[in-house]
Amino acid sequence: MIRILILLLFIASSSHDIHFSKSSVDYNENSKTLQAVINVFTDDLELAIERSHDKLDLEIGSETQHASTDSLVADYCIHQVVFKMNTQEVDFEFIGFEYDYDICYLYLESDTLTMTKFDDILLSVNLFFDVYEDQENVVDLSTPFSDDNFILNRESPVATMKLNDK
Repeated sequence: MIRILILLLFIASSSHDIHFSKSSVDYNENSKTLQAVINVFTDDLELAIERSHDKLDLEIGSETQHASTDSLVADYCIHQVVFKMNTQEVDFEFIGFEYDYDICYLYLESDTLTMTKFDDILLSVNLFFDVYEDQENVVDLSTPFSDDNFILNRESPVATMKLNDK
């Protein structure tokens, strides 16, 4: 049901009153990495980055897209995602992003890590909390031991999970 709601919200026009992002974080057992895909509204991403850079106009996806857009999006995204396993922070690399009209797909991958049963997970996706008071970030987390989804917001910006058998 939550997936249908998210799909309907992303179909909404580019001028939207709902402020949210959708993230999928999956553990890849072959590469032993976490792979994240974060879907955001393009105008929200532009606004968040432009607010911290005076006189900047990203214009993502346009012919006049700012030359530093890739590095600015990477820098913003990397600083908004926190993942800890047993209190040890897991580093992510920004792989890139794709633009599809009013939605951007952001791709990240973690360093190599090994997940074990009963690991403690802490996850935070803080995208746009500094821009919108009503921002919500939906996160689906899939590991070999547990699957869960979370709704993060300003009041509850962190999710925790203890891995166990599915």
